[in-house]
Amino acid sequence: MIHLEVWLTLPDGERIQAGEIVTADPDAEHGGALQGEYRYCTDYLDSPRAFPLDPVALPLQDRIFNANNPRSGVHQVFEDSLPDDWGRQLLVRRYRLPRGRQRPPQLLSCIGISALGALAFINKDRPQPESNAAGLPDLPALLQAAARYEQGELAQGDELQLLFQAGSSPGGARPKVLVEEQGRGWIAKFPSARDRFDVVRLEAASLELARRSGLVVPEFRLVDAAGRAVLLVRRFDETGEGGRRHLVSMRTLLQVENYYNCAYHDVADIVRCHSDHPQQDLAAVYRWMVFNAALGNTDDHLKNIMMQHDDDGWALAPLYDLVPNINRNLEHVLMFDTSFYPPDKAGLVGMAAKFGLSKRQAEAIVEAVWEALTRWESVFAEQGVPDADIVRLRPDISGRLAAKD
Repeated sequence: MIHLEVWLTLPDGERIQAGEIVTADPDAEHGGALQGEYRYCTDYLDSPRAFPLDPVALPLQDRIFNANNPRSGVHQVFEDSLPDDWGRQLLVRRYRLPRGRQRPPQLLSCIGISALGALAFINKDRPQPESNAAGLPDLPALLQAAARYEQGELAQGDELQLLFQAGSSPGGARPKVLVEEQGRGWIAKFPSARDRFDVVRLEAASLELARRSGLVVPEFRLVDAAGRAVLLVRRFDETGEGGRRHLVSMRTLLQVENYYNCAYHDVADIVRCHSDHPQQDLAAVYRWMVFNAALGNTDDHLKNIMMQHDDDGWALAPLYDLVPNINRNLEHVLMFDTSFYPPDKAGLVGMAAKFGLSKRQAEAIVEAVWEALTRWESVFAEQGVPDADIVRLRPDISGRLAAKD
């Protein structure tokens, strides 16, 4: 049985215990199913600063919430604190977890205070891992260590320990680490040995296009490390007061798992129900949809869009993980109404009502995005995207823009 205290760091830096996770040992008679539960602390429920960690599945109530998830044994909001493939592999190797102990409760116990977002997970039966932030001067060593690790060449040693310390909490499937610069946290995104495009520069260019399109994106910049481009993305879970913003993915809020058929308007429904700034956030979701359709960001899954909670309540978090269609996917992950294929401009405008927008408002957003993306080649060039990559992407991006005029 695993007991985890769940601690919450508030925007001003105050830390309070929000509750406790209890997960039973795997049920061998039922394929290793996990039974888990969560309960808020009484002191947290009594606090004027309390808010639900998941407004859908975990309302502020003094009762036991069963996870009802035999795969993980925990609620999905806590899985949002875990990394995906890259960071999860590092966690498993760092703590030498056997196959039977690589499930969410054990991983949360390992990640401890190092998770992105505002939550920390304290297991009093094991020592807490050290802080996992390296510095910008460590980037060349981290880049080389990540490349060697990805190719299976990295043995135990100082290089591997540095990678473990900095790289085992960021989410996503690609190599990345956490670094600090003058007390500010950044996610450093590295190239991968499997890349067929310069994905690092493509993501920087896509973020710049998104910013010019009117989307709110994190602060970012490209830096050189050992002769390679590295993308630094500012951590938007951090506040200027040394605190944190709590993050919840749309996958969690929509209560779906690995395979789902969800549409952009389903995301809008969540925003409408839970955002404290619904008009602003509904327009942002619509703009994100239009941008993804125009650029070809087909990897528009529900872990790539989040809501955050701070002193102003719930709001849509800045947008991230934006890239063009480098994998040549014909379909998007999210549906445009009932189709996985993006509609033309008129079709996008026709969806306005689902996002609480008038036709005129939708037309203005579509035109603003199209205007920004007509300059995509020059923006890509400014960010150093290789000419060969621009040529390879031109049929898809220019075709999307031309087909929807």
